[in-house]
Amino acid sequence: MLLYYPNTQVKEKVNNVEEFTYMKFLKSFCKIMDFWPEREEKNSKTRIFRLRYILVLQFCFTLVAGVLYLKNSVGKQTFYDLGHTIITVLMNVVSSRLILRCFKKYDVVGQQFINKIHLYHYRNDSEYAMKIHTVVHKISHNMTYIFSFCIIFGTVTFNLTPIFNNIGSGAYKNPRPDNVTLQQCVYYALPFDYTGNFKWYLLVAIFNVQKTFFCTSLFILFELSLSLMIICLWGHLRIFIHNLNHIPAPRNSFEYTKEERQEVDDTLKKCIQHHTLIIGFVRIMSETYGLAVLIYYAFQQVVGCLLLLQCSQMELKTVTRFGFLTLVLNQQLIQISVIFELLGYMSDKLQDAVYCVPWEYMDTCHRKMVYMMFRQSQIPLQLKAMNMLSIGVKTMVSILKTSVTYYLILKTVTTDEA
Repeated sequence: MLLYYPNTQVKEKVNNVEEFTYMKFLKSFCKIMDFWPEREEKNSKTRIFRLRYILVLQFCFTLVAGVLYLKNSVGKQTFYDLGHTIITVLMNVVSSRLILRCFKKYDVVGQQFINKIHLYHYRNDSEYAMKIHTVVHKISHNMTYIFSFCIIFGTVTFNLTPIFNNIGSGAYKNPRPDNVTLQQCVYYALPFDYTGNFKWYLLVAIFNVQKTFFCTSLFILFELSLSLMIICLWGHLRIFIHNLNHIPAPRNSFEYTKEERQEVDDTLKKCIQHHTLIIGFVRIMSETYGLAVLIYYAFQQVVGCLLLLQCSQMELKTVTRFGFLTLVLNQQLIQISVIFELLGYMSDKLQDAVYCVPWEYMDTCHRKMVYMMFRQSQIPLQLKAMNMLSIGVKTMVSILKTSVTYYLILKTVTTDEA
C-alpha cells in the first residue's frame, strides 16, 4: 500500500509496520546489538550464543574493571579526574538494562506494539484516525533520525577527545615525553599497562570504540523505543476521545430510535474495546520497563551534578567530552518526562469526554456501558517506575533542581580543597 504523508515529502510503499523507513532504521540499529524484539526464538540451541548475552557479560566485566580502577585511583587523582571515571562507571551500571532484553516479556511488549498498538493498524478506521496516524508518523520519523544522529555523533566525540589530547601532549611521539601517558575515553583496572605501552593502548582504544557505541546505542535506543510507544498511545487517546465526542444525540426526539440505538451500541462497544487495549498496554509497559526507568532516573540524579561540575572547568577537552553528553542526557530526561506527561494530560481530557457522552438519552444497558468506561477512565494512564515513582514533568524538574544544588555543593567543596 502506498501511503503519502503531507508536508513531510514522505511517500512510502508499505504492507506492515516494519516496512516504514524510520522503523527500518530503528530495526537496523537494534539488530546490531541484538535489541530488536523477536516473535519467537528461531533456534533454541544457539540461544546462549546470542549477542545480547555476550554484551551482558561484557558490561559486567567492564563494570567490575571500572570499579576496581576507581578504587585504586582514590587518593592518586584529583576529584575532577575521578569524576570522569565515576560517570563512565555509572553509565555502565545503567547499561545493565540490557538484561531486560534477555527476558521474554520484552519481546511480548515489542511485538504487541508492532502488531496491535501501532496506529498503522487503525489508519482506515476514520478520516480523523488517518490524520492522527499522519501526525504520529511525522513525529516518529523525525525523532528516529535525530536520535540515530546522536548515537553516531556521541560515539565519535567521546572517542576523538582523548586522541586529540594525546596529539596535543605528544603522547604519540617516539620517544614519548617524560610524565606523559596515553589517555583513554574509559579506564579499567587491567593486568597490563595500556597508558604506557602503545600496543596495549591501541587494543583498549579499539575495545572502547565498540564499548562506547553499544553503550550510547543502548541509552538512546531504549529511550527512543519508549518514546515511540508513548507517542503512539497519545495518538490512540486522541482518536478515542474524538470518537466519544462524536457520539450523536437523538435527531428528532428525547430518545434514540432503533437504528440510532444500534449505532450507539456499536460505537460504545468499539470504544470500550479500544480503551481496554490502551489500559492493558500501559500496564504491561509499566511491568516491563518500570525497574529500568527507575534506574535511569537514579542515574540522572547522580550524574547530572557530576557532568555540570566537569563542564564548569570550561576547558576545551572537558567541554568537548562532556558538553555534548550533558546536553543529550538532559534532553533525553526532559523528552521522556514530557512525553510521559502527555498520558496524564490526555487522561484528564478522557474523563471529561466520557462524562460528556449523551448518556441521558440512552437506555439502561447503554448507560451501564458508559458507566463502565467512566470507571475505567478514573485509572491514571501513567507509567510508574516500580509502582513508586511517577514519571513526568514534576519528577524531571525535581531531578534537575537537585542536580544543580548538588553541583553547587561539590563546586564549593572542590574550590575549598584547591
